[in-house]
Amino acid sequence: MTTNTSEAVRFMKIVLDWCSPQVARSMLDDMQFYIGDVSENDSIKESVKMVRDLLYDRAEEKIMLDDLDDVR
Repeated sequence: MTTNTSEAVRFMKIVLDWCSPQVARSMLDDMQFYIGDVSENDSIKESVKMVRDLLYDRAEEKIMLDDLDDVR
């Protein structure tokens, strides 16, 4: 069974309770590389991808870039 968005948000919240957003993104990058890219388990691949995407979507740097695009 794949992870739904609600579960991914809860996963992200727990990770962010324990580490900074920058560390969390690095950790999920590693999880993607060492687990998601090599596992045959589609559920774990999708879970890692969903949480990683959520973390990057809420990154301060991305928000600042999106704001710049709005100004242009």
